[in-house]
Amino acid sequence: MQPKGIVAIAIVAVLIITGSCAVLLTNDNPDNDPFTGDVDAAGKPIEPVDNIDNGIVAIGQDSFRWITYFDLADRCVMIDWNDSYNFLGKSYMYVGRALVDIEGSDTATPDDMTYYSHTNCGITDDDFRTILELNPSVVVVPKGFYTDYKNIMNALDKQGINTVAIDYVYTFLEPGTFQITEQVENQIDILAKALCQEERGQELKDAFEDCVSDIRTFTDRISVKRTAYVGSLAYNGAHGIDSSMTYYMPLELAGVRNIVGGTPDWTDSGVRTFSAPEIKKNLQDDTILFIDASGYHVNTDNTSKHILEMFKGHDAYTIAPYIWTGINHDTVFVNALQILRFAYGDEVITESEYEEAVKNVYERFYGTYESNRNIDNPNKISGTLDLPSEGTTILEDMNAVYEAVRGVSIGAEVTIGDGGTLSTA
Repeated sequence: MQPKGIVAIAIVAVLIITGSCAVLLTNDNPDNDPFTGDVDAAGKPIEPVDNIDNGIVAIGQDSFRWITYFDLADRCVMIDWNDSYNFLGKSYMYVGRALVDIEGSDTATPDDMTYYSHTNCGITDDDFRTILELNPSVVVVPKGFYTDYKNIMNALDKQGINTVAIDYVYTFLEPGTFQITEQVENQIDILAKALCQEERGQELKDAFEDCVSDIRTFTDRISVKRTAYVGSLAYNGAHGIDSSMTYYMPLELAGVRNIVGGTPDWTDSGVRTFSAPEIKKNLQDDTILFIDASGYHVNTDNTSKHILEMFKGHDAYTIAPYIWTGINHDTVFVNALQILRFAYGDEVITESEYEEAVKNVYERFYGTYESNRNIDNPNKISGTLDLPSEGTTILEDMNAVYEAVRGVSIGAEVTIGDGGTLSTA
């Protein structure tokens, strides 16, 4: 691999002549030649890479997630700023982040950020220069980069940097059948072909199907379905209890009826705001409240408190984050298992069955259920957060991070007090 910090003479010349990559090109089409073979999510021809000795750049939403799913996190030489330190709900970080071949200390302070992108889920002129310096084997980005940062992406193509675009995937199981969608199958195929990882690609397809199969083993035991509302779903940051979905996949998988359910909304993440009357009209005596741990801490305004007060006396629990810089595919299955456990208890899924099923989810996506987090203070909170001991599961360690950063456990029993106040045992 070319040493970091050494820029090829030709690349330097390009930068000196152009001054800024923002003015290098204005052509919208990164490749004007006709192509009839396989293409990526941006419609560009895929150039398979059978040798990744120069490493992988994975920046933008979901890029590092998918590279970690493909068991190639250790080949990354540059990742997104948000994937440098922000663990919270992104389970792939608890496996992939410690494997990344990036110079700098584990604390990921600004002084260590040369080989992280300079912005959250974007690409800058400085990133362009770093990528040219690294001369990676392949750059993985979301397809939106080709419209949002078209000049930079066109410039990378002109410099001979192999790029592959992935899609924004939020709905990855078909309603009712829970078969993987054509979109997620295509996502896997794109990366499998680009990275010459067809065998791992098939394993990932099997992972989705096997997780669904496990959950169906438990849902077959349900005699009477319960109802539920899930709130505080994140999108572009944390949100209050009025943030929910008409089609919340973990509820569907777990055989629990969503009281605000309806036609699936496939717009972006599908997360929207619900009014108190919308929620109240469908509230049942047996309705369970699930609160996404990512937004638990923001339920302090009057709107949130008014809605929460309606759930006083109902069962309520926190659950793992559904969306955090993209959808947490593996966590969707973990959420479904949590919901099964809280909604139906031992009659449907025992504690030991639950723990084993959660481990199996992580094993399928990462080859391990253990966390290898190597940053003791990932969000610059006061005090320290102990590194995980051997055998600590990803979910257990994510819980430790949430307790330290958000002040709430994942999977905690919640009490709703007068005026819609929240507390956990």
